[in-house]
This record gives sequence, C-alpha cells and structure tokens, in this order.
Amino acid sequence: MKGTYTMTTMEKRLFIKRRGWNEADSILDTPQKAEVGASMRGVNAIADEAKTVAQKKGIVPVFFATDNNYLPFLAVTLESILENSSRDYDYKIYVLHSGVCDKYREAIERYSREGFSVSFVDVTERLKEIAEHLHMRDYYTCTTYFRIFIAEMFPQFDKALYLDCDLVALGDISALYGYELGDNLIGGAPCEGVNSFEIYKKYVREVDGLDPDYFFNAGVILMNLKAFREEGFYENFAKLLKEYKFSLIQDEDYLNVLCQDRVLRLPRAWNKTPVAPDILPREDLRIVHYLMTWKPWHYADIPYQEYFWEYAQKTEFFNDLQNGLQNYSFADLEKDKACEENLKALARSEIAREDGYFKVYGKRYGNIEK
Repeated sequence: MKGTYTMTTMEKRLFIKRRGWNEADSILDTPQKAEVGASMRGVNAIADEAKTVAQKKGIVPVFFATDNNYLPFLAVTLESILENSSRDYDYKIYVLHSGVCDKYREAIERYSREGFSVSFVDVTERLKEIAEHLHMRDYYTCTTYFRIFIAEMFPQFDKALYLDCDLVALGDISALYGYELGDNLIGGAPCEGVNSFEIYKKYVREVDGLDPDYFFNAGVILMNLKAFREEGFYENFAKLLKEYKFSLIQDEDYLNVLCQDRVLRLPRAWNKTPVAPDILPREDLRIVHYLMTWKPWHYADIPYQEYFWEYAQKTEFFNDLQNGLQNYSFADLEKDKACEENLKALARSEIAREDGYFKVYGKRYGNIEK
C-alpha cells in the first residue's frame, strides 16, 4: 500500500542539484493575479470563478499532446486533475499523438471512468501537412504543434482547454474552462519563462514585436475554437509557418503573434512555474507547470516538487519516476546547462538578425491601428 513519500537526508545528498545555475535574473512586475477577467482588448469577462463554474454545467474538453516519453508524466497530471476538479462536469480527455506504445496507452486509458473519459487521437496525417516546415531543437518536439489542429479536428466544441503533460493541477480546471473568452481567441497566463530573463524579454519585444508582459505560455491555454474556425486560424498559421521560422520558442511564438491583442490574460496562479523567483503557497496555486529543464523527476531541489511527488506516488509509474531521479547523472546536468545556455545564445542571435520577423513584417495581426 502506497503512502506519502518523503526522501531521507541521505537520499537527498545522492541526488543531483540544479540550484545556483541559470536562476531568474529579473523581477517579475506582472502581478500574480494578473488582470483577471480583463482581456487585452478591454473586453470585460466574468472574473468570479465560483460564479463562472456555477453557470457552466456540462462537458469540459481537455486536450494533451504527447509521445511515449511524456506519458508517465501525463499520468501524474491526470491524477491531480481527478482529485481536484469538480464532479459536476463531464470531462472529455483527448490525448493527441503520432504513435505511442500499447503499454503506456493502456495505462493512461485506465484513468477513464464515469464523467472522465480518456481517448487517444492519432494526428500523424495532419502533421504531414506542416512537417516539412517545422524546426525542432532541444526540449521541443513536433508534439508541441498538435494543439494547432484542435479547432479543425473537433468541430463539436466551441471552446477547449489545452494542457501540457508536465504539470499538476492543484485547482479545479472546470473553473479555468469557465472563463468567458468573449471575442478573444485564447486565454493564457503571462509566461514566467520569458519574464524571468531579460534576454527573452528582449527577444519577445524585438523579434515578435510583442509586450513581454502579455506574452502567454502555451502550455496552459483556453482556446476559442469557434473563432479559430470562423477566422481561418489554421490557414493563417500554415501561411506564416511557410513564410518565417520562429526557432526560439517555436509554436508558442506563432500562437502569440497570431493571437495578439485578442488574449484573455489569466492569473499566473493558473500557470505557475519553478522558474520565477516568487514562491506561492499552495492555497494560491491552481496549476504548477514544470517547464523546460525545471523537472522534479530530474532534480531534487525544484520549487514545488512536493506537489509532483504527491500525485506521482499514486500512479503505477512512481518507481520508474523515482529511478529516473536517482539515475540522473552529472552528464545529464551538464547537458541541461548547455541547453539553456544555447537557448540564450540563440535568443541573442535571433535578436541580431536583420531579417527578423518584426523587422521585416511589422505588425500584421491583432489591432493593426493600435
């Protein structure tokens, strides 16, 4: 019988640490509860989560995109959602993929129950439409682009949640789904991965032509699928993908550029990361997102790691995840450090380009007259 897992002092000493390198170098000026219910276009929306939940009975469609590598972490995410979400809703979970092994698939499908169905959807054929134009690098795979297909592939839904697999939900995701988007295309929280580092803020300003405070992280988003379809979002994305290659933040760049001025800016509590220097107590957290190299299954001193292990120990992957932590080597640490330094170098290189996106195209989307 599994109980709450607590590492011993000796165990902690054996584990790799990442403290002291690549710490955040800027103080976030985006409030932790940023402009709840107010969009960038000034469109008023319902801000009271309790009221919103009460008004939105019915189906909550939730999408994930993954490969075999992230299915064990998806199990942790699903455990957390099941424990913390209202039972007044029927959750339809869709796992987008381009090939997964039967063993992992069956493990995830076992989370299906009344009011919480889990389905796998192969998007291989759709991926072929854009595959030749994709640019991949460390810590990104083609799975990050799968969310672009949701609106066209699921016409039965006018709105949906997309969540990354490397997170835990400590709040009720039906409240997140309940936010009114109005005429906004998307709802997302300010990206702490961008706003915690000056070089990335500079990149967003000079390459994307956007305000970093309004650059959202695409790992937790509420999507206006109806508007995506009506306004030909996929066609706009495919056209821009052929014209310009965003190589730093990839599909997140595309989403922010295409959705600019039409984003419902959500509280950071819905997408809180270990990267930002401020640490929130559990009662203020809704979703913790272990993005990039800030993985508690690799390092023993990641902020908010206790929430990951709280739910991981309830999954059948717990021992595998623990083994992964214990066997993460100094060579792996050095690889992570090099990856993040290379990312900063790439940002500087992209900023210096004379043919950078904003320098060439200017503002093409959103409120052009702004």
